[in-house]
Amino acid sequence: MKIIITGRHLELDDDIRSYAEKKLLKAETYFDHIIEAHMILSAEKHRRIVEVTLNAKHVTFHATEETEDLRSSIDGVVEKVDAQIKKYKEKLKDRKHRSRSAALGVEEGSSSVENDSEPEPQIVKVKRFAPKPMTAREAVMQMNLLENDFLMFSNSQTNQVNVVYRRKDGSYGLVEPDFE
Repeated sequence: MKIIITGRHLELDDDIRSYAEKKLLKAETYFDHIIEAHMILSAEKHRRIVEVTLNAKHVTFHATEETEDLRSSIDGVVEKVDAQIKKYKEKLKDRKHRSRSAALGVEEGSSSVENDSEPEPQIVKVKRFAPKPMTAREAVMQMNLLENDFLMFSNSQTNQVNVVYRRKDGSYGLVEPDFE
């Protein structure tokens, strides 16, 4: 596993760097398919923020922790990532036990457009990422793992950008572009 540790607005001494590396290597004991681990340590006033991204073949684990102590933030973020890995492994185990004929529930052609005279919405945050190629099932697992309500991904079967989302009734939806 390749480990990258970056410091923002703080000096990284060898003690903190080795502590962070040791903690990241523990994640590999839970899940040995991790290709790269990237930890960003930053300081903002009295807060110490640690962000970790673990990249594996078809899944990415990501967590952030913020405390007043750098070591506590490192411990907290590693606990969060370890919990995500354990949850992912349980889902993989469950998926193997289920029959392969279970299909992803997708409702086609449902869209509604409302035209109200509301003020124009403001975009307050922009996130950029490179969507990883995966199947719709893998995308649903990744979305649940990150505890998000939707996930944009590159569909490995169609080579197009798709979105999976959680519907209000608990089922899942898939948005595919139609350029016709």
